[in-house]
Amino acid sequence: MAIYTSNHIGKWHWLKYDNNIVLVEEFTSNSARAVQPKSLIQGDAGVNVMSYNGLTQTCSLSSDVLLQIPQGKISFNSSVPSVVIPPFNPGYRDVFDLLITDFGIIKSNLFNQSFIQPRNLLTSASIQIGNTIRCSLNYNCYFDQLFQQIEFAEYFPQNFDFLARTAKNYDCRFYATEGNDQMLRVLSGSININVTYAKVYLLNLESDYPLYSPEAYEVSGTITVPTKNWYEMRDLFDSKLVSNVNISLLIGNRYLRLGQTVIEDSLNLTMNDNLMTAEISFKGYARI
Repeated sequence: MAIYTSNHIGKWHWLKYDNNIVLVEEFTSNSARAVQPKSLIQGDAGVNVMSYNGLTQTCSLSSDVLLQIPQGKISFNSSVPSVVIPPFNPGYRDVFDLLITDFGIIKSNLFNQSFIQPRNLLTSASIQIGNTIRCSLNYNCYFDQLFQQIEFAEYFPQNFDFLARTAKNYDCRFYATEGNDQMLRVLSGSININVTYAKVYLLNLESDYPLYSPEAYEVSGTITVPTKNWYEMRDLFDSKLVSNVNISLLIGNRYLRLGQTVIEDSLNLTMNDNLMTAEISFKGYARI
């Protein structure tokens, strides 16, 4: 289990997001134009005119999910040592926090259309649950639209002390019930989110960067959970085709609310190494 502190964070980077510090392992940004030849009615056989369909700017982030460790830290700032109780600073964030915030903004704007800032234009996300929990995000924006400052974590801002560890599969709980009274412990899994947008180009905007309007999202995934009763899992799968439930993933004490109305499209029961497991596959959609 990897343990990270503000003065020993290894290969990570910190990114400034308003008054928060976001810790990220991998971060890339890309800018591209779609250039095409334009045919003329008359003229020679060569290409003399080219056109392009706007500018596409994207960002990608990927990191292990972190959990703060509830352990005091001794401070020697005075003559008498004192214990500082965590969280040391509420400004600490990771990529899972960004996913919770931005996916919530996308869902709320599907039915209540309003302006979405470029830094909230989440296009896809994936969560891989195994020995560690890996979260990857993709955005329709450029790096300076998402973050105000990018630094290697070797230099860490003052007063942002933290103590954290990488999240494990035993830190996860999966909810797919009408309430939060039942949950499934997760051995492994994969959850994917994809958001579709309509590109809007406005005249006299003096920019080849389009505006994006969210149209729909899709949530799909597969989770493997321990089970002691195959009959119960089989009957539960056969009894319902469409589930009008609140789906959410809990990591530590943070909920990622995935949506409602899903279809469980596959159930795979396995017994090996004295362990009975159920692999459940599901899909959910939302559209205007």
